[in-house]
Amino acid sequence: MIAVADAESPGSDRATEARTSDTRASEAFDLLGNETRLSILLAIWEDQVPLADDNPVPFSRIFDRVDLDDPGNVSYHLEQLEGQFITQHTDRGGYELLIPGLKLVRTIVAGTGVSDATLEPTELDQPCPLCGAPTEITYREGVVFLVCTECAGSAPGKADIDGALNGMYFEPAGLTDRSPEQLYAASIATTLQQARSLFNGVCPTCSGAVDGWLDCCPDHDPTDGCEQCGRLMGTFARFQCRVCKNFGVPNPGWLPLLHPAVISFYDDHGVSTRVQADDPESARRVYSLIYDHEWERLSEDPPRIAVTAARDGDEIRLTFDETVSVVDVQR
Repeated sequence: MIAVADAESPGSDRATEARTSDTRASEAFDLLGNETRLSILLAIWEDQVPLADDNPVPFSRIFDRVDLDDPGNVSYHLEQLEGQFITQHTDRGGYELLIPGLKLVRTIVAGTGVSDATLEPTELDQPCPLCGAPTEITYREGVVFLVCTECAGSAPGKADIDGALNGMYFEPAGLTDRSPEQLYAASIATTLQQARSLFNGVCPTCSGAVDGWLDCCPDHDPTDGCEQCGRLMGTFARFQCRVCKNFGVPNPGWLPLLHPAVISFYDDHGVSTRVQADDPESARRVYSLIYDHEWERLSEDPPRIAVTAARDGDEIRLTFDETVSVVDVQR
């Protein structure tokens, strides 16, 4: 959903917000630019029991895990972290990670979950939606790529991998104990979950507000990749968080699966839109639905598109405005 098209911000001016975020980020990096403090956060995380009522980690246990001989030095670093990343429970004699600290450690663990976070191209039981040829899955640099083995893919003029159909962010830890087919299912499930959150205006990474807009190539030529935009498809939805710049770039075929009316439509026809990480068949079913959806550009200025899902002679049509908001549902 995200790696075969670039992410450009809308024209709105967010300079003030950017400066505020930069200042806060710099302060956080300064605070964490110390090996001991990161070791303290990891030490608390290792002993902290999720959902436990009495959760604080004693100072003695933290001290045993941190490579320092002076208890006073450890206390100093604990004080620096307190309030933003950890909290001290003096009545219960210990320390606990606050949500920012917990998210930071989880990010570190997710990013270092496997020692060799790569997957060589492996064939999938999933035909290319563009030409019907066999497809492969590969993983590199934090992205799962679905790749056609014969055609040029969905963005021949922009993708950095030949034949790329979709690129989906996926944490390295997610490769652990998963076969290539299960990785495929998990990446589709994760992408849908993140796209749904962005579509609903909440960043799945930081909970910040999200902007949405339609990106339409003005003079699109889909033949072998448009010279202007480099893609077969001339319209994409774009979402970007105002705070952390997390983004998503789904093609119009993904959009119906983000709306409850379409999920209900498919339920009425006995088709589940749920993707389960241990069920590759569910991913194949939903991936096929994405490319079965038909869409058309209704206007250029402001941009507006309609996407239609059909089943058993029945159909539902959603109209999206320039902010990727649904303004009309017809069934």
